Amino acid sequence: MTENIYVIGHKSPDTDSVTIAITYANLKESLGMSEAKPAIAGDLNGETKFVLDLFKVPYPRSLPDATGKKVILVDQQ
Repeated sequence: MTENIYVIGHKSPDTDSVTIAITYANLKESLGMSEAKPAIAGDLNGETKFVLDLFKVPYPRSLPDATGKKVILVDQQ
């Protein structure tokens, strides 16, 4: 079994941080890296929930602690 690699943004996920994590994980998956999964480090705000719901995109997995996990960091502050 392959270990997941979490694509994640900063600790206060806003819309661009969440959508870039989803987009980059999807790109990596389409290029053959099926272990790339989008994640968030904090709670989704209302705007982000609205956008994801509008386009019927599943919420990324919550990953408040990445200790010992493989990550790709995007949109850091």
